[in-house]
Amino acid sequence: MDKLLLLSQIRLFDELPMEELKIIDELSEMKPVKKGTVILSPNHPIQALFLLKEGQVRLYRMNYQGKQFTVDVLTGGNIFGETSTLSLTDDQIYAEAMIDTYLCVISREDFEAFIEKNPKIALKFIHILSNRLKEVYSLSEKIALSDVKYRLLYLLLKLSEKTGKRKQEWQTINMKLTHADIANMIGSTRETTSAILSQLKRDGFIKKGLKLSVHVEKVEGILEEL
Repeated sequence: MDKLLLLSQIRLFDELPMEELKIIDELSEMKPVKKGTVILSPNHPIQALFLLKEGQVRLYRMNYQGKQFTVDVLTGGNIFGETSTLSLTDDQIYAEAMIDTYLCVISREDFEAFIEKNPKIALKFIHILSNRLKEVYSLSEKIALSDVKYRLLYLLLKLSEKTGKRKQEWQTINMKLTHADIANMIGSTRETTSAILSQLKRDGFIKKGLKLSVHVEKVEGILEEL
């Protein structure tokens, strides 16, 4: 696996010249992570930056009853983790590999020394954090104000915008998600989520081929009525 090529596809570093990428390459350690592995948690915090090369990672919280709420699902090209000065998670976040995944890990000290010499990276880091916070706030608002059907439609639309490809009126969701994963993201049960997904297919809002696809105009239209 070409580590330099994968590093160049990380959004934080996509404008760096090859010389700087080689420095990141030397600073970082590539790790394969098996599906189901908890990468970090409140009981096992790691002060490091994780570069998601390939795979899929779920960020979630857990309440005292053990109920999980998914905050975000990240795919290749994303970053997560924290250092003492910059953070893309918090101390209550769990990160779990949803499929077999490749990560590059940069220690807090190495990353902070690197951004001191590359202030544009720090600005880009803040931009990524700002966009992620907006997404989380928007999703949280929809979950608080809408019933399950609308929460689900909003989530599927956002996931298609984040990962998918548009072909005419349909936009794919290019990530692996079970009904339980989706339920955890909208604060519902798997049974309710499965039933509503079936109804949305019958009503023409979504369709299932090799990947789940969203009818963008129809979904946007019904969400605008809220």
